[in-house]
Amino acid sequence: MPAHPSHDRLDSEQDGPAGRTWTDAESDAAFEVLGDRLIDVTRRFLRSNRRERIQTKLYTVKGRELGPAQIDAFEAVAQEGEIHMNRLAARLGLDPSTVTRAINPLVDLELVERYTDPSNRRYVLLRCTPAGKEAIAHVMEERRNVMRETLTPMDPQRRLLLAELFDEYTTLFENTRAARES
Repeated sequence: MPAHPSHDRLDSEQDGPAGRTWTDAESDAAFEVLGDRLIDVTRRFLRSNRRERIQTKLYTVKGRELGPAQIDAFEAVAQEGEIHMNRLAARLGLDPSTVTRAINPLVDLELVERYTDPSNRRYVLLRCTPAGKEAIAHVMEERRNVMRETLTPMDPQRRLLLAELFDEYTTLFENTRAARES
């Protein structure tokens, strides 16, 4: 097993001079440690009992826990006001049949209304019902409250940095995966 720089060593080096030049070996060893750290922290977050309890509380609407795809679809419909099913699928990067399965429980719970586009009967339109607008507003407000509670101890600049870095990491990850799959 290759030797890895310690977490402490990496932590202290990040505080060093801004223009530090890393050798290829140091960079490779750092990637191994950073990769392990990112995987470990992600795993710890995903397995967190608190996260599970919060997710259940946040995403239970009318007695039914909604999954991530359903919440994403619900939010997108609410943000758009009215949206074609195919456009929603494209926006979410999902197959239309997957979006249909995500929308069905929302329709059953009377949170989203599905109807034929009057100007082109080949298309299906979606919009939130009044109960749906109220429910998604509650979900979004509660989620903001959880983030506020969680991040309040963190310096405001670090909160911004966290969001920027997580956004950058996600974009890089998506682009790398997309490049390999094409």
